Amino acid sequence: MTIHKKPVEEKEHDSEKYRFMKEQVRPQQKKNAIKYAQKAVSVIVLALIFGSAAGAAFYFVQSRLGADMDFRDYLVETVRPEATGQDDDIDGSKIVRRSVSQSDIDSITNYDHVSKKMAAIGSSYKYALVKVKGVMADNNWKDVNSDDGGVTFGAIFGITRNEYIIVTDSSAVNGTDEVSVEFFDGTEVKASVINIDSNINIAALRVDKTNIPIATRRKAFPISVGSVSGTINGSNVIAVGAPNGIMYSVMLGKVIKSDIEVSIIDNQLSMYSTDMVSTSISNGIILNTDGNVIGIINNHYTNLTGEKNISFVSINSINDMIELLMRGKNVAYMGMEGKDVDSAAAAEHSISRGIYVTAVYSSSPAYAGGMRVADVVEKIDGISVKTVYALHNVLMKHKSGDEIKVEVSRKVKNKRKNITLSITLS
Repeated sequence: MTIHKKPVEEKEHDSEKYRFMKEQVRPQQKKNAIKYAQKAVSVIVLALIFGSAAGAAFYFVQSRLGADMDFRDYLVETVRPEATGQDDDIDGSKIVRRSVSQSDIDSITNYDHVSKKMAAIGSSYKYALVKVKGVMADNNWKDVNSDDGGVTFGAIFGITRNEYIIVTDSSAVNGTDEVSVEFFDGTEVKASVINIDSNINIAALRVDKTNIPIATRRKAFPISVGSVSGTINGSNVIAVGAPNGIMYSVMLGKVIKSDIEVSIIDNQLSMYSTDMVSTSISNGIILNTDGNVIGIINNHYTNLTGEKNISFVSINSINDMIELLMRGKNVAYMGMEGKDVDSAAAAEHSISRGIYVTAVYSSSPAYAGGMRVADVVEKIDGISVKTVYALHNVLMKHKSGDEIKVEVSRKVKNKRKNITLSITLS
């Protein structure tokens, strides 16, 4: 094994290197000590100079102000502010303290008073409401949205000599064999279905008065139908029924979006959205501050009304159909959907004013009669129809089996051609 020895020259070099470092360190320490001593002397000299100047200034001021001067007169006491219930608004670097005035307190009191009055209106409606239950063939009771633990409202829309006429959500009775209603005092009686309109999700029920105790009948009353006219963004509304899924609950809110147009078969609904929080089991009716019904909760069109907001269909849009249902009748069915073509749209697209057909249902009278998407409906039986609502009014005057003549404008080879269709309603 070969042992490599470090060259002697390198050892001597290392020794010289370390000696050089030692020689450099010692003189440096002595220089630092001298520097620190000089700084200390400078500080002492400056302190003496400034102290003398301060003493001279003090003597000068005292001689000018007088020997009787008491510096305590010039001391300012700092007091810690106590809580006052006031808000501090920061405006840039300036803090402005605002006090709660009597007018502010009065406004809050008035608001609270109004809210309580509105809630009282809603609470009084419990005598016009019932809980609707459906029973299946296997004797299992079914509430609306029962899978979610919800209940269905029913509202007394009419009272005859022998019957109560109740309007409810059609989901409460669809697929059921029997229906029962429970009044505010727990009285439960059987009801029969008069008619159902799944197009507007409404059903009408009938309850025999003789099955209801006199004490219950004395308190029960029918709802008062109002009008949505004048209801705009910001209008106060009251939700009753089961707006949060609990029967006889009351919610207060405001309209946040009005006049939402929703296309349905052969008609168009006017919807309103509120700031009240919706759930999958929300149902009931909407009142104005006069206690009149202006709408029925409908959360089937959340893509237009908002997923988390309670929305309602205007009573003006469906009241005529509800009246038909209560008499056991239905609106004549054609089977199309459309949108109004106003003057501006007609001029822009070089088409006539009327109803632009957006959908035609298969196996419907409209399809069988030759109506197609993109047709523009201009007249029915020679009468001009320029809106979907006008078309609905025409159908309201007809019954199943009636034949109508529908004049449409159709684009054929880049030109508009007028065609008359014969459609038998069902």
